[in-house]
Amino acid sequence: MTPLNTECMPPPFFSMVRKFEVDGFAEKEESRSASSGKTKRKGELLCSSPALLDSIEDAAALVNREGRIAAANGAWRLLKKEFPWLGNAEKTEPVFDAGAFKDATVLADFILTGVHGVTHGVPPEFQQEFSASCAGSTCWLRLRAKALPGEGEGFTLLSLRDVTLWRKAEQDLRESLALFHRVVEGAREGIFIYDMEGRFLMHNAVCLDLFSADFSSLVGKSIEEVFPPHLARTIRGQNELVLGTGRTLGYELTLNTLQGSRDVVVEKGVYRNHRNETAGVIGIARDVTERKRAEEMLEKSERHFRALIEKSRDAIVILSVEGRILYASPPSKVISGYDCEEFVGTDLFFWIHPDDALFARQRLQETIELPDASITAEVRILCKDGRWKWIESTATNLLHDPAMQAIVLNVRDISERKQAEQESLRFEAIVESSIDGILSVDLEGKITSWNPGATRIFGFSEEEMLGTLFEKLTPEDRLEECNEFSESVRRGKAIRDCETVRLRCDGARIEVALSLSPIHDSERRISGVAVIVRDITERRRLEREVLEIADFEKHRIGQDLHDDLCQHLVAISMIGNMLYAELAGQGLPQAENAKQVTQMIRNAVDHARILAKGLSPLNIAEGGIMAGLETLVAHTEQMFRVRCCFECSSAVHVEDKEVATHLFRIAQEALHNAVKHSDGTKVIVRLTSDAEALEVSVRDDGIGLPDVPQKRPGGGGMGMHTMQYRARVIGASLEILKNDMGGTSVVCRLPNRRLTQGA
Repeated sequence: MTPLNTECMPPPFFSMVRKFEVDGFAEKEESRSASSGKTKRKGELLCSSPALLDSIEDAAALVNREGRIAAANGAWRLLKKEFPWLGNAEKTEPVFDAGAFKDATVLADFILTGVHGVTHGVPPEFQQEFSASCAGSTCWLRLRAKALPGEGEGFTLLSLRDVTLWRKAEQDLRESLALFHRVVEGAREGIFIYDMEGRFLMHNAVCLDLFSADFSSLVGKSIEEVFPPHLARTIRGQNELVLGTGRTLGYELTLNTLQGSRDVVVEKGVYRNHRNETAGVIGIARDVTERKRAEEMLEKSERHFRALIEKSRDAIVILSVEGRILYASPPSKVISGYDCEEFVGTDLFFWIHPDDALFARQRLQETIELPDASITAEVRILCKDGRWKWIESTATNLLHDPAMQAIVLNVRDISERKQAEQESLRFEAIVESSIDGILSVDLEGKITSWNPGATRIFGFSEEEMLGTLFEKLTPEDRLEECNEFSESVRRGKAIRDCETVRLRCDGARIEVALSLSPIHDSERRISGVAVIVRDITERRRLEREVLEIADFEKHRIGQDLHDDLCQHLVAISMIGNMLYAELAGQGLPQAENAKQVTQMIRNAVDHARILAKGLSPLNIAEGGIMAGLETLVAHTEQMFRVRCCFECSSAVHVEDKEVATHLFRIAQEALHNAVKHSDGTKVIVRLTSDAEALEVSVRDDGIGLPDVPQKRPGGGGMGMHTMQYRARVIGASLEILKNDMGGTSVVCRLPNRRLTQGA
């Protein structure tokens, strides 16, 4: 710590040395002797006048050149009682008894040397403090010697004073000052003192660090030397206000230090000296930069916390241990519709559904019994509109926290989640009870879910199928199709009611209808495939039976037309010829009418035979699909008087009679629809085959079907449904397209693998 300026400090008591009072008295005696004509020196006066020595307050003695006591006062004799080693004046003994006093020899030599020196004028006087033993304790004595020059015998005046108490007081003062220095230097605050003119009298290291970056010490520096002008004016004004009012005042300053800008709080008061006089201004400076930053951060944190509480979707509720609501955050109104003030002071269980109240009490009691515990419960609470809303409440026990001493509830509205759970349970029940197989597959093709409907269809249990590849259910000849389906779904395209073949657990092939759709995750990325499988084996069997019955009925009707109706018409035609011949032979005019009737009957016979030919099944032995389609086109053109063409660039053979029959019937139905409904002038039937598929198409140039999309998998009347059935039976695809230049095209495409493996 920088020391005090002693100019304004009281002089220490140990520097107050009492002066010898003998000088004045001796001068009076000398003047008196001079007036009587007898001149005496000071030494002679002191020897001849004991009263002069007794007038000295300290223990005093005159020492001659030999170092023996010539005279001593009463105080010396009293002091000798305490310290026997002092010399005796009556016996003219040495000043100190060397045998009784351990330092006597050293001090005696020093004094005798000094005495002899005094006689020669060097030194004129000296002072020495030394320790002495007294009644088993150590005392301190101060020895002072002053030469008394004169002619003849020279004397030295010695005085002794017991300064033990002074030395103790001095030691106490030094210890007090050292303690004061340690306290001041150890203080975290800056401590300083200004004098009346505004100069620093004292400061500690903290103060130097705060106030100055240019000085090693501020003592003696004025305010203007240390601080910038604008700040110096402020500080001097503060000092004047403190000195003028006598009160302790506080201020806040902003200082630029080596560490940057710092906020400092200063408290100043009047400084008084040892005489209780106003001597300046004393102050304490505290660096509050970190505190202010902490306060700003705390304020920011509080604003952030308040914003979180007020803007959060979750409500914060504070409860007493009795369950009374002490506080409810603003989101509680969003959840319940009640204002926050309506909750404060009420019982928590008033708002809880009666069926949930007992459960809620038990959970709250568990929370109270476990410090720092957090327990979650789902209950229903009353809303302002009279509804009961599901909430999730997490109770945290902060009763032991002095800052809270309460239970904190985090309340979240889970009505939508509960509704979703109920929907999920309902969907789960639907899935579990569905007769269709419902399963999910991840992007690697592994099955991740499997319902009882899938077990019923395929025979595999859920435990057997979870984690296995979906390809396990796919025949080898359908693997390519399966991969195409997967790629299509991965691109986000759903597949609806695609009829195909899959395998049961016993290896049997079953006909199914598949619907596949992508499964999206929370980020709308495709994470899997949902598959619905419907067993259509029985339906396909019934469809085949229906088609077989229809074909059989067509064949029967064709046979009836050919064998019955045509025969009757031929018989009627023969009767008409006979009638015509008879009437013509008689020359009657009705003969011509009979001839016309006969011709019409013959035309009807030809038409009936064409119909019978179309209703009869295709005879593969007579030329197969090519000959059948060519004949169909020719008869249709003859019957409907519409231009019909058959195109086939290369020979096409279909060995499977059933497949050929279905292809023929599809073309027949499409051709009849074209000539009847298209209002076109030309119909083209084309049969083609390449490395991938066999294709039969029927194209007209008419008005087309109304509102026909570019790619139509179905729709229309009974004829179109029949074509769809036939295509599915043989594993072909059927498309009904609107031509770019007008008209409609019906295209049936049968992959070659179906021709070799059969439908």
